[in-house]
Amino acid sequence: MKSFFQITATILFTGVASFAAYGSNTSFLSNSAMSFFTTEDWKISKTAEVKALNQNKDGVKLVWTNPKTGTHGIFVPRHTFHAHGSLCRDMEIKHTANLVNEKAIYRFCKLNNQWKIV
Repeated sequence: MKSFFQITATILFTGVASFAAYGSNTSFLSNSAMSFFTTEDWKISKTAEVKALNQNKDGVKLVWTNPKTGTHGIFVPRHTFHAHGSLCRDMEIKHTANLVNEKAIYRFCKLNNQWKIV
């Protein structure tokens, strides 16, 4: 019986420790540049994002800024292609807010006449 309780305790401890580690690994999201965006920053950024996806050729950057907050960013479409009947684009995105910089590449596809990250 003693080994049953030892095994159960070990499994329980491992599960709790894993859950705590998982929760702590998502804390980086609270310090991303976008976590500091104001409502106006989001609006300006989203407008620039859609404009870059709809109008910019691959490799041509679109710069946006909010002079009120100093938040700014760059959208650069990198690759345009068709997949499953939809227009898709890989786009590099750089944002800076509250002295935090971030850079990523996302894949967008136009679904129901709206760009969605896929």
